[in-house]
Amino acid sequence: MKRFYALLSGEHPCMPHAELEAILEVEALRSRVLARFDGVSMFEAELDHPRIVAERSGWIREVGELLSAGEADESWIIDTSRAITAELGPPRAIEYRRYKQYSPHIEDSRVKRELRKIVSPRGNYVMRVFITEGVAIIGKVLGRLDTRALHYRRPGKRPFFRPGPLMPQVTRAMINLARMKRGEIFLDPFCGTGGFPLEACIMGAGLCYCFDVNSTMIRGSRINLDHYHLSGRALSIAATATSMPLHEESVHSIATDPPYGRSTSLRGDYSRLVSQFLSEATRVVKPGSYIVFAGPIREEPWRLAADAGLKVVNRFHMHVHSTLVREIVVARKY
Repeated sequence: MKRFYALLSGEHPCMPHAELEAILEVEALRSRVLARFDGVSMFEAELDHPRIVAERSGWIREVGELLSAGEADESWIIDTSRAITAELGPPRAIEYRRYKQYSPHIEDSRVKRELRKIVSPRGNYVMRVFITEGVAIIGKVLGRLDTRALHYRRPGKRPFFRPGPLMPQVTRAMINLARMKRGEIFLDPFCGTGGFPLEACIMGAGLCYCFDVNSTMIRGSRINLDHYHLSGRALSIAATATSMPLHEESVHSIATDPPYGRSTSLRGDYSRLVSQFLSEATRVVKPGSYIVFAGPIREEPWRLAADAGLKVVNRFHMHVHSTLVREIVVARKY
């Protein structure tokens, strides 16, 4: 197995690490996380196309080949970078970052000045130097998350918009936590404006079922999917999440955001609705499949999953505003 690094978004302390592990579970023949630090994970894996780790992610900013890792020391960084250059040839660029002001003893200007000396316009790779928690990693950049494309798929940028949808980064992370594999069947039974099916199709789902009880939302989700030229890979149907028009064990993964909060008219019925949805979801997913969903922490969504007979694999909390903390639950059918 080869060694790699992944630079992670700092928007959540735990979820990016979990997303990385989920992607490796889906995409790698074998993998093992070597170390986790603030803003970066180091891992080894058998991957046909390592850049897929960043390309399908929500919160993995960059993936690359891990060339070396050691103590965050100026001399070590400079000497090791020179030794790597002697072996691989000069890079065309070196991207240096000291994360969150870790290792303040390092003089960034001096390190950058010395590293610029080994750069050549004839180089054929980009070297990454990243410092965090007293550790420095040096690697070769292989792939990056297309944050510009994510920006242009934000809810407000879509032709059909309603308040309340999750941002694409969170949506993608939830789809990855559901272990969606390329070519398989994905389901969002509370599709709203179509954010989950939109990202799942782009990430390689073979077919996306897009359900919502509101026919206006179904029409809107079709408009959005068509806008991004994805309507041929998604089936949008007006249907309730508590009685879905699907055969038993016909779906590989589910990620969804049931209605709750001020932007909906649910008015306290979240627990009842989600309990019924989870019962139906358990019927339609294959054994071993994952169901990932969100809800207000005060409703204890994880208990609803456990009561439905699912194994709660993970829980993540996200502060939304002063009256709402969102809990994202990762559950698995036995």
